[in-house]
Amino acid sequence: MKNAWITILCSVCLWSACTEEVVPSIYTGPDGINFYYDQVGPYDADPYPGGSSVQSGSLSNSSPRDTLWFRILVMGNLSDKERSFSLKQSTLSAIDSSSYYTGGVKVAVPGVNYIAFDDPEMQKYYVIPPAVSYVDVPVIMMRDPEAFVGSSKFSMQYCLHFEIVPTDELKILDPRFYRAKLTFTQWSW
Repeated sequence: MKNAWITILCSVCLWSACTEEVVPSIYTGPDGINFYYDQVGPYDADPYPGGSSVQSGSLSNSSPRDTLWFRILVMGNLSDKERSFSLKQSTLSAIDSSSYYTGGVKVAVPGVNYIAFDDPEMQKYYVIPPAVSYVDVPVIMMRDPEAFVGSSKFSMQYCLHFEIVPTDELKILDPRFYRAKLTFTQWSW
């Protein structure tokens, strides 16, 4: 009889241990995205360390294109569907951020100095797959063959400020981290 009670007790313990506990979602805020921020320097995002095979933006005759990758963090509830976002070149003002001072560096021109953010080639990078916490997006810099016509300079520097465009589905959760900055040099040789 004692063995029967021990068997029943063990069976009840095993049965209760096998039930699944469902943890309710405690996050009730909006879903959103921001650039990865490395905590160094101004609030503008930098190219993601390790996200690019090339860590500097430099173009010459031997390398007419170069790519730097920027990490975008996805926050909020897990999604089971693809979501999209977009980027755009920032319109700068002196009161926005002290880091926007270009110091004589030329502002990059879409389609001339970099592949425009609305170019069909770039659209495939602006899709967030289901259940991911980040995506890496490229900024493809291009060499402008006309940059040195009539100039005695050996190099020209360009600056590109760009930002995430919020959507109804994906908001900007931290207004400090929706902009990024890229500075690159084009050499005459």
